[in-house]
Amino acid sequence: MYRNYIVKILIVILLVLTTLLPYESNVNAAEELATINVDILNIRKGPGLSFDVVKKATRGEKYPILERKNDWLMVQLPGGSTGWLAAWLIKEDISGEEKVTNLPTKVASTVDWLRVRSGPGTSFQIIGHLNKGQEVEFIAKNENWVKVLLNKKEGWVSAEYLSTIVGNSEKQNNQKPVQNTTKITGKVTATILNVRDQASLQGKIVSKLKKDDEVKIVGERENWLEISINQVRAWVSSEFIEITESIVQPQPEAPEDEEKEDQPDSNDDKNDNPIPKEKVSAVVTASILNVRDQGSLSGKVIDKVAKGDIVQILQENSQWCEVELSNNKTGWVASWYLEKSEKSQLPSTPVENSDTSSKVKILHSGSNIRSGPSTGTDVVMRANEGDTFIILAVEGDWFKIELPNKQEGYIAGWIVETSGSNIPNIEKPGMNQYFKNKTIVIDPGHGGRDSGAIGVKGTLEKDMTLRTSKLLFDKLKASEANVILTRSSDVYVSLRSRVSLSHYRNADAFISVHYDSVNDRSVRGITSYFYKTALDAPLAAAIQNEMIKHTKLRDRGHRFGNYHVLRDNKQPSVLLELGYISNSTEELTIISGNFQENISNGIYYGLAQYFKNK
Repeated sequence: MYRNYIVKILIVILLVLTTLLPYESNVNAAEELATINVDILNIRKGPGLSFDVVKKATRGEKYPILERKNDWLMVQLPGGSTGWLAAWLIKEDISGEEKVTNLPTKVASTVDWLRVRSGPGTSFQIIGHLNKGQEVEFIAKNENWVKVLLNKKEGWVSAEYLSTIVGNSEKQNNQKPVQNTTKITGKVTATILNVRDQASLQGKIVSKLKKDDEVKIVGERENWLEISINQVRAWVSSEFIEITESIVQPQPEAPEDEEKEDQPDSNDDKNDNPIPKEKVSAVVTASILNVRDQGSLSGKVIDKVAKGDIVQILQENSQWCEVELSNNKTGWVASWYLEKSEKSQLPSTPVENSDTSSKVKILHSGSNIRSGPSTGTDVVMRANEGDTFIILAVEGDWFKIELPNKQEGYIAGWIVETSGSNIPNIEKPGMNQYFKNKTIVIDPGHGGRDSGAIGVKGTLEKDMTLRTSKLLFDKLKASEANVILTRSSDVYVSLRSRVSLSHYRNADAFISVHYDSVNDRSVRGITSYFYKTALDAPLAAAIQNEMIKHTKLRDRGHRFGNYHVLRDNKQPSVLLELGYISNSTEELTIISGNFQENISNGIYYGLAQYFKNK
């Protein structure tokens, strides 16, 4: 009996000591955190709505995840107790993931007259400019764009033309993600190979290559390869190219195509001796067009002009035009990026005025000033980017302004920047008008332990789906949509949870983002899947059409697909396969920042078209 008494005492002592030790076993074992993603969330005794509520959590609170059961998570509560919460109402974070450090507090423009836009893309309205060296507060970034604070207003700037300032140290930052990727090069096998402006024998010949010339391959379509030659994108027949590969050093590259987004105009010294020739006006149709010192792709780039700029054609030679720019410089540009005007209309120079009256500043060269407040009225002159005019009155969405000859004219309010008191900023309704009050759930496929497909060069589908989804998220958020990501980091989310979130949020559109892979490495292209013909097919058709238009990849159409996130989804839903990472050339295209920008734009515009037609 005495022996049993001693054993009981020892057991009691052990129990007491256990309660005195810090509780850490369950906490330290948890590898994931649940972050509450709604204002108030009930935490229950068990995994279901029928269980009693043990605690009410508020938005932003974090709890270690201990166990999963269907769409419910067991979490660790303060004091050592546990509870269950609905998985579709939280965000999951890996507690041990590497934290981002040394984020810049400010960024500075590396060029003059850098456009600041209302959203991350060239389709968003210009709301201001940065001059070289001008610093603004850093807010956030994605791979192509940086969100900044300019004059107490949020805006987006092309990341390529910013340097970052962290504390007292400044470092050049081209902002695009640094990756060890593989580039593909090729060698010409034909004696002479035509280089064309599009992937077709009907394309215009813009240059010629000789046997054994080396080219950099940046894309592929059908039997054609897209190449970069002298900073211009063009096309050659794949039949006459022998593919070779080499490793790219992990550093960002300079822009390579004529239509790179948001590249600012050059500010080189003006040429004081322009050649007097008969002038014909033309409008630039490319986003950015190189001006060269001779009429060929081998000519040195001496300046750049932007879409909408007015140039004066001096002479034409084959596929090239010698032009005079607004700064009186002359040079050569590719003629297929010019649209001739019926007659020349040279912009006038605004009068200098020291008065403090409210003014407008022109944001685009070639902006029309009209005789009345309507696009149907006559153009009385065209203004250059940076020109300023005194505001006389506001009539609807138009400003009545004083012209240099003391006459009056009208300028559309959405293409200017205003200064002065009580002057409204006027924004033309664009595609963003169709997103207001719309709820869109973006579902980056796979994640966590589910890597999805693996590309030829090791690209993980789960990484690419998240990368594309975040870019799309920023564009939709800037358009005032209510946007939700089913996952925002590398975590696993069940298919049921993804669908439940769509239902809980009453989504106007559910977009599941994926990349494709098959054993046949020659297969390529983009596909959109729907399940419910009446509800989903219009959404799939609209997005598919815009994605092909923006990326030029092979169109595999929109078709029926029996997928869980579509089949069990009561909301309009689509599953997108955005290209084949099992195709080495298409994989190279997919991982490029240029493609990511284009594909996110395609989905964005497809959604806009869908909502517009509803």
